[in-house]
Order: sequence, then C-alpha cells, then structure tokens
Amino acid sequence: MKPDLIPRSVEAVNQTWLEHALSGGLPLPAFDLQKIDANNSSTARLVFADDPQVQHIPRSCILKLCPAGHEFLGASEVNYYRRDYVGLPDAPIPECYQAVWAGGSTVQSVGQSYALFLEDLTADHIDHKQIEPVEAHAAKLGHALGQLHAYRWGPSADPEGPHDLQSDFWRFLSHVSKGFAPILDELGDTLDAASRARLTKVFDTDADRMLQRAMAGKGLTLVHGDPNPTNVLTSKSRRKDRPRLYLIDRQPFPWSLRLWLGASDLVYAVVPFWPEMHRRALQRTLLHSYHQALIANGVQAYSLQDLQEDWEICACIAALTAIEWGADPTSLKEMRWLWEKQLHRALIFLEDCDAGFTTVC
Repeated sequence: MKPDLIPRSVEAVNQTWLEHALSGGLPLPAFDLQKIDANNSSTARLVFADDPQVQHIPRSCILKLCPAGHEFLGASEVNYYRRDYVGLPDAPIPECYQAVWAGGSTVQSVGQSYALFLEDLTADHIDHKQIEPVEAHAAKLGHALGQLHAYRWGPSADPEGPHDLQSDFWRFLSHVSKGFAPILDELGDTLDAASRARLTKVFDTDADRMLQRAMAGKGLTLVHGDPNPTNVLTSKSRRKDRPRLYLIDRQPFPWSLRLWLGASDLVYAVVPFWPEMHRRALQRTLLHSYHQALIANGVQAYSLQDLQEDWEICACIAALTAIEWGADPTSLKEMRWLWEKQLHRALIFLEDCDAGFTTVC
C-alpha cells in the first residue's frame, strides 16, 4: 500500500479507502465513524450498516491509524497483533482483521505509516484505569501475562533474532538516567535524604543486579513493556462466561527493553499504578496466577521461588519508570502529577523488598 493511500487521521477516512484497505476492493456498506481519544495515533470505532449481502467483515471494528513521522511506532505493534502470538490458543490479544502499511511486505522501520483494523471490545470491556484493583483482576492479569510470556519464553524468544542483553540494557539505562538529576532538582527539599540515597542505589546497585540476573538466561521472555492500566482491558460483566482480559498496544521506544525478565512486566503493570495497599494485598495472587499460567503453557525449570527472586530483582523497574519522565523537560513539568505518585509507590515497594515484605512463596 502506498504511503499516500493511508490517511493521516480518521477524519480523512472514506469509503474508497476502506474498501481498498479492509476488504480488498470488495464493496462495503455505509459506515459510522466514532472518534476515540488516543495519544499516539488517530483512532476510531467503525460501525457498518447492516447488509445481509456483506459477510466478509465484522459488524464493527477499531481503526487505528499511525501516520508517517512518529518516533517509535512501527513493526513491533503490527507484529504483536499479526505475528508474534499466532498459534497461542485463547491469546489475550484482540483479533486483528487487517493491517496495511506503506511499502514492502511488512513494516520495515520506525516512523513508517500503517493502519490496524482491530476487534471492537468497547461494548464488553473497559480499560483498567477506571477500575479499582481487586483479586479477580490480579489473577486475570497474572494469567494473561503468563500466557504471552510462556509462548515467547527463553533467550531465543524474539522472532527478530538474538539480543545482546548487555547492550540493550545500557541503551535503556542511558536514556532513563537522563531523567534522574532533573527529577531530583524538581522535587527539591520535598524528597528526603533517605529517599535520595535509595534512588541512587537503584543506579549504583539494583540495575546491575537486574542485568546480571537477565544475563544468567532464566526468566527471559519477549516482554510487553507497557502493560499499564490503559493498555489492560477487562470485562464489564461479572458473568463467569465473560472472564476475558486483553493486553493491547505493544509500542516500545527504540531504547525500550524487549527481551527481558518477565517479572519486569509484572512490576511495571502494578507498582507504579496501584496504591500500595492494593499491591501488597494482591501481589501474591498476581504472582501465583502468573506462575501457574507459565507452567500450564509449557515453561519448565522456573520455580515460584525463581519468580519471587525476579519480582524483587526487577523492583528497580518501578523507580526507573518514574524517573524516565524527567528525561523530557516538558514531561518533567506537565506529568509531575503522575511521576511523583509513581516514584512514591516505587520507593515503598523498594522498602518492602529490602525488608522482606514481598514474599509470596
């Protein structure tokens, strides 16, 4: 598909383009387009008029347009929906009906335009930023991440090929560390000496400990990287036949870790975003459900004790998540309402780990 045939926004979508992109030139019914707010794309819900003569498309779908020129979107997201988990039964990922992109047989590079037609879950599911964490959700989240991780488990898990873990990690840490001094300066006297010392230890000791753990090779998987509550869709219904949880939007930055310790996804998913009272109450359920999913999906020689250790070793991910906001001067100011809360929760988690209060075995 030529670049100029992919609209730059959902407002530019028309019948001709939809017929070309979604149905291979076959006629489509009239459609209603309902725009959805999104940070890094132009997104809408498409609802097609009922037409008994048209059976080759869904009644509705989510259209996500990523125009050319962005800084990180690309092959990883397309491959997340179209390649990496094909064959995983009951995968916790929305169905992708079609993907189109500019040039070639696949997305070749970051910054290339593409479009995704995804399963419409709006009637039955809601993102988790609007829901208080409870035990059932912790169990489903652990299970879903366990499913994905087990399917792409081990040092050779990335279909793109082998990784130099040490190089990957120093690229990641080099970027995140740019935010450290600005964060400390921004907080000033509101951050006490003990907290400053603990955050310094994250860079001096904890990060290297995590690297050495990853280099040992156990617990590695193709991580999602951003399972924050906005990217976790849970069922609105409490019916037992609607237990599904979906993980969406794998969109790593060039500096992101992609093949890493699976426990890092667990830490990222809950520590920066859940109040510590919920995290403390639900971490056992989260980790046990995750481990059970790993075992059920064929992972061997990875014990619950191994997971416990990885959970604590990856604790620094929570602090680094908050600190990364400081690498961008605009985010440092405008997103303080978020990163300051994340940093507070990360420090409490680190204290819990230091004191042995995170044991789940």
